Amino acid sequence: MPFFQPPIASLPQNIDLSGQTAIVTGATAGIGLEICRQLLVGRVSNLIMAVRKISKGERVREALLAEPAVNGANPRATITVMKLDAASYSSVQRFASAYQKTFQDLHLIMANAGIGTSEKEMAPSRHEMDIQVNYLSNVLLTLTLLPILEATATKTGKAARVTWTGSRMYVKTSLLKKLPLQRGGEEGVLQHFDAARGLSMLQRYADSKLLCLLFQLELAERYPPNRVMINSFCPGLVDTGMTDTLPLYMRIPTNVMKALTARSPEKAGWIALNAAVIAGAETHGKLLGDMEVEDSSQFLKGIDGRAIQKRLWEDTIREIREMTNLPAWMTN
Repeated sequence: MPFFQPPIASLPQNIDLSGQTAIVTGATAGIGLEICRQLLVGRVSNLIMAVRKISKGERVREALLAEPAVNGANPRATITVMKLDAASYSSVQRFASAYQKTFQDLHLIMANAGIGTSEKEMAPSRHEMDIQVNYLSNVLLTLTLLPILEATATKTGKAARVTWTGSRMYVKTSLLKKLPLQRGGEEGVLQHFDAARGLSMLQRYADSKLLCLLFQLELAERYPPNRVMINSFCPGLVDTGMTDTLPLYMRIPTNVMKALTARSPEKAGWIALNAAVIAGAETHGKLLGDMEVEDSSQFLKGIDGRAIQKRLWEDTIREIREMTNLPAWMTN
């Protein structure tokens, strides 16, 4: 990722999401809040804010509806606040179940919720927390709601969309040097990261984003984009509060870097919506760096990366199928 980030183009003025329903996770702050704002200005009809704290979500909902730009562009917009804690499989399941009972259609999922923990933590699933929040819960949410996405695409004659917030930091994965996965062994990919010790915050975050990209690459090989198109985007360094929880020795230099080069949340929103509503089928399964498809690293292209991609798919599907119904093509 370059120190000085290149300029990016603003979104076209003619985006019109009238009649569409979108889910945004991690919707109350930072990039997620800006995504919500820009979807509303783009005239999305139904916005579902998937949040950890309902009370905060309701305050943000009222503030969004009161914004002149939102009210002027989309005075009839409906915003619904629903609970979703990506640290918990059961919370994702409850959210998906409630959604299916309440809504008929789903045109877009923006899976934006994410974390970078300063110390290793374990989620209730006993998986490492970054991997649970940034990867596994996104998989469960996407695959559980895949049938309603497909049904919506059939009704409209246009592919539904799923976009995850990714990161080019995946190239810093611990698999390269620090803790490589055993070749040809019995060790599963998820098992490997659950047991990993001594990794830095950056490496654990990078590992979680690598898994996101590997899963989407494998999905795209098995599932064409004609009904549901899935991709991810990296907005670069953005001036949000996500770094506020960093240890002081990391927060100070990070804040200096943010002051010099970070993008505004508004520009990050442009990058997000470009991936979610403008980019074409050629981005299916791909990571967009800013607004262009990012070339895969040599690790991803190599024998080891390809093998890990297949092993991760098997591990993930084996786990997720215990919590939701999956189509036969995923489990074969």
